[in-house]
Amino acid sequence: MAGYEVGESDQRDWGSYVVTAVDYDRDVCALCEKDITVKPGFMLSVQSHDRREENWKVSSGTLTVVLDGDVIRLEAGEEIDIPMGAVHTMANCSDAPCVVHEIQKGDCAEDDIHRYWDPNGRPVEQSADARVLDSIKSCEALMDQMNPAKKKLLA
Repeated sequence: MAGYEVGESDQRDWGSYVVTAVDYDRDVCALCEKDITVKPGFMLSVQSHDRREENWKVSSGTLTVVLDGDVIRLEAGEEIDIPMGAVHTMANCSDAPCVVHEIQKGDCAEDDIHRYWDPNGRPVEQSADARVLDSIKSCEALMDQMNPAKKKLLA
């Protein structure tokens, strides 16, 4: 049975996650809950999912969400639904860690990630979808705001 297990965790360039709950329907992980910590000044990849939806609730800190090109700021206690197929990412534009409780519903598998832009250098898919292009543009603007010193080094 492929999928997540409670207690599974991973460290990434942007932060970390730990799986807090899972529910399987036959051999499919139909529900997965994670606590995600995003380090200050970091952002996850711009992505979408064909087989799952997500709900993000900010446990602590401030989260900046890009959803279909729109930039939304959430404080602790606030939440947002990420519909199936929506182009999305999360970023921490603050100076303190941000913890997000994520609930995935549907087919919760890593192979359902379409990655379109990744500030951490992972492979991406090309897309001419306006939601993808708008989301990438929004993320590039956020990265410029979060990392002005880095931008100067690249110039």
